[in-house]
Amino acid sequence: MQYRKTPQLMISVVLCTCNRAELFVKALSTLCEQLLETRFYEIIIVDNNSTDSTRSIADKFCRDYPNIRYVLETHQGLSYARNRGWKEARGLYVAYVDDDCSMPAQWLKIAIEIINKIASAVFGGPYFAFYNSSKPYWWKDSYGNYEQARVSRPLRELEYLRGGNIFFRRKVLEDMKGFEAKLGMSGQTLGYGEETHLQRRIRSAMPNEIIYYDTRLYNYHLVRSEKMRLGWNLYSHFVNGRDSNEIFQKPFHKIGRLNKLDLLCQAILVFFKLQVNYLNGVVRRDRELYPYLNNYLYENTSKYFVTFGELYDEFIREQKR
Repeated sequence: MQYRKTPQLMISVVLCTCNRAELFVKALSTLCEQLLETRFYEIIIVDNNSTDSTRSIADKFCRDYPNIRYVLETHQGLSYARNRGWKEARGLYVAYVDDDCSMPAQWLKIAIEIINKIASAVFGGPYFAFYNSSKPYWWKDSYGNYEQARVSRPLRELEYLRGGNIFFRRKVLEDMKGFEAKLGMSGQTLGYGEETHLQRRIRSAMPNEIIYYDTRLYNYHLVRSEKMRLGWNLYSHFVNGRDSNEIFQKPFHKIGRLNKLDLLCQAILVFFKLQVNYLNGVVRRDRELYPYLNNYLYENTSKYFVTFGELYDEFIREQKR
């Protein structure tokens, strides 16, 4: 493969982590086993206040691999860590992966091909589930997968890349001043949407730029045991609804502004629909489509928890007005 000559590194891979040393070391190992020559990429470990063995593991990798650097970000939160990553980066593009991901050996070589051919502001690809524990009887692999499209193409206006497999041109991150710090994970507290929020801002400020999805640029994402519990997933949908309401504010969001009484009436109506939907799942669900009740609740009933999250965010907003 021929690479375009550049006075700088092509890719800075940012790996943010917090107290998950046993997972982080595996993700880091796969980044060190890439087929791309190390002179074309660097790895930046951003430690977000870990108290386990993360630092000692990182130090060993830094000694063994000259293209790896370690930084400590003391502001708690994934968005803070990601912002520290692009500020430390020297590459033309900045890649973000989660600390429970596994990258196939050709991952960065394919990324270079996309950069040379498309040169989009943002690009990424799918991820597929893998496990380190047994799956519940009802769990489908598709629940842990992310596939935006069947073919490689630019994404449309309301389509977005996920943060576990995403690349940004560093100059774009600089111009946009990175991620919104109040969004995203913070320690063990669930939060979502900082990468979606950033992509929306990029589209608004740079309408001629492309956000590109490539089916070849896949990696693997661990589905941890707690993520295969129904209760965790329903709460996750609630958080998604809450944070989506923050991201897709009026005039984009369907709810718009409601007063407290409106919100209460909406919540009661949604709760009633939830009960009806649950009973329908128990009594009348399609057993071939939803072999277990948990499948029905995950795939069908969870939308009501998203709406509860949206209403909750609207209520908090109304409290602050």
